[in-house]
Parts: sequence; C-alpha cells; structure tokens
Amino acid sequence: MHFATAARLGTAVGDDHLTCWSLGAHAMTARTQQRYDQAAELGYEAQEYAGTPLRRAQILAWALLPAIAGLRDRTAANEMIGSAQDQMAADPDGEQPGRFGFDTAELHLSLAEASLALGDHQQAREHARTSQQHTTVGRPGWAAATLVLARGEAARHRYSDAAALAAEVLDTIPAPALRSTSRTRLADLNRELLAAPGPGREAGQLQDRILALPALVPVARISDEPNGRP
Repeated sequence: MHFATAARLGTAVGDDHLTCWSLGAHAMTARTQQRYDQAAELGYEAQEYAGTPLRRAQILAWALLPAIAGLRDRTAANEMIGSAQDQMAADPDGEQPGRFGFDTAELHLSLAEASLALGDHQQAREHARTSQQHTTVGRPGWAAATLVLARGEAARHRYSDAAALAAEVLDTIPAPALRSTSRTRLADLNRELLAAPGPGREAGQLQDRILALPALVPVARISDEPNGRP
C-alpha cells in the first residue's frame, strides 16, 4: 500500500525518480512473495520512469531481473543481465550515494543471485566475486556476496568450500551486526547443504553456528549502505 501510494504521489507531482523507485521496490516486495508475474509487471512499469543509465541499471538488476529469473525465462533474463551491465558502464558513478543509490557491488550481487536462480552456477560465482571486489571485507555487501558465492559452491557439490565461506562471514562479522538479509542467505545455504548427500562435517558445524546465532535486534538508524539494504 505504501509503495503504491508513493508511486501515485510521484506521478502526481512529476517526480519520476520517486515513481521509479517506488515501483521498483514494490516489484521487489512482490518477488519475495513469489508473485513473479506481478513483480515483472511492476518492474517493466518502473523502467518507463528510469531516466538515467544508473537508474535503468538499478531497475533492470534489482527490480525486474529477479522476477524474470523467478519465471525461469532464461532468454529474457540473460538479455537483462547484459543490458544492466551496459547501463552501469554508461554511467559508472552516477548520482551521489543516497536514498536511491545503486553501485557496482550491488549490481553484480543482483546478477549473481539471478544467475543462481536460473541454475547458471558459474556465472553466479563470477558475479559474486566481482561484487566482493567492489566492496570492503566486513561490510554487509561483502557478506551478501560471499554467501551467494557459497551457495554457488554448494550448487556444484563443493560443500566444504561453501561451508568455509559461510564460516568466514560468521568469523568476520559479529553476530549482533549480522543483518537479516545475511541471516536469510545463511538459512538458504544451510537448507541446501542439509538436503545434499554427504555434505560433510563442515556443514554440520555451520548448522550449529547458525542455530546458535542470537535473535536479531533491529537497530533504529538509517542504513549506511547506499541504497539502504545489503
């Protein structure tokens, strides 16, 4: 309701930036609820208001691509992956980081997760490594990229490598600072390892560490990530 209201207000006052972001965020929310058709529709609508290469890269990678990957449209998804990279290359710096910011690290994180959903594990690992290279060890974005890389390793049956990467995140970031999105990625990885045949001792140790994580305590402050989320 809030996203739809924000989009209507943006349209009413001619603020294409607000309309674009609101539709994109609404698409992302629909995608997390696995309403992929609605998410794609909202993403395509958001594209109409993306007036700069940076914004087009963001909408393609962050809002539209996950929905298309969820629909398993590999051809369209691969085209969007290429287009998003072209748009980012056309405006690598773009606007200053802020409420509607987007950067190279998050671009490749989004591409990695979409590739993983499509079953392209090699491409997922490549984008995850690129995302790592454009952020700092210990940052939320680094944790996200590392955990996506871990899922890529698990997908090709390198379970001990996957568990080791997840353990590196847990060793680097104090438990109280581990964000909900990282916890979700850890849970996804743990579920995949548990479903694997003979994932190894490291996977069992990782599960114990995940189960031992303290409850998440929300912090009432604005995120220091450019777009407000890792």
